[in-house]
Amino acid sequence: MAQKLIFLLFFLTSIKAAETSILCPDESYEWQRSCYFFENKSTGFADAESFCASMEGHLVAIHDGFTNTLISQKAQNFFHESTVTDFWIGLTDLMILGNWTWMDGTYLNYTNWASNEPQNITGNFCAVVTLSNGLWKADDCFKQNPFVCRVEPTTTSTTTTTTTTQYPIYANCTRPFTYFEPTHSCYGYGNWTRKGMNWAESERYCQRFGGHLTSIHSYEEMQFIAAFGIAMYTNIWIGGYSNDGGNTWKWSDNTPWENKFWYPGYPKLNTSACLQVSDLIIDHLCTDEYRMICKIPLHL
Repeated sequence: MAQKLIFLLFFLTSIKAAETSILCPDESYEWQRSCYFFENKSTGFADAESFCASMEGHLVAIHDGFTNTLISQKAQNFFHESTVTDFWIGLTDLMILGNWTWMDGTYLNYTNWASNEPQNITGNFCAVVTLSNGLWKADDCFKQNPFVCRVEPTTTSTTTTTTTTQYPIYANCTRPFTYFEPTHSCYGYGNWTRKGMNWAESERYCQRFGGHLTSIHSYEEMQFIAAFGIAMYTNIWIGGYSNDGGNTWKWSDNTPWENKFWYPGYPKLNTSACLQVSDLIIDHLCTDEYRMICKIPLHL
């Protein structure tokens, strides 16, 4: 029975496949095929959840440190009024006192409580994220705060006949690596506190985890990698390099070379160079030290 289930999950077949475009509401951020809506109008926890439900979503649930960092930093852009210090997320112990659960029903497998939190003070049954540092604390559910919803995107599709591989929506990646379903791979830095390395050292570092510096082969993957740069506040090494002054380029994982995402005016160097991501791709001297993103393909 298990073998049949695995076959049904991962089968390769010619099917009518839809090329899907994802549309998110204004004031939201699209990541990992979900929309994160940032509402800067302050309200209580229950009203915030009701608002999210009206958009067919919930107050956001957070399941890893990268998502927590990404949402916290994006919130600083949306909630920029000087009086805002915290925002609601979908975590509460209103259902069963002392048992913190997500409003969307997903499993509580990650927390980022500040020191001595959550405090068991009467009325502090709902969780907020502190805007300045991304730490969580318990707060009065009637307090007025802005909030973040996770909502499903509106999609439009064009049907074509193609051969596709079905990948699981979730897969286990060793922390702090993050799974990305469209490529069925784990991405991460390995050690978020480690300082930067040059490109060659970075590639060897990724190989220790069974991967390489990441290659990029789609717009979705480009957005995903760029989000890591946002979280790190820096450019990051990826796996592209040239040994002949930019005449030819290769990926360190030996996947076919393609790059549709050059930053305008790049590549610039007429010498051996390696690639980085800011919001798009640039070339840079390989000997400088930066952080990196490793990509570890998972096997079916």
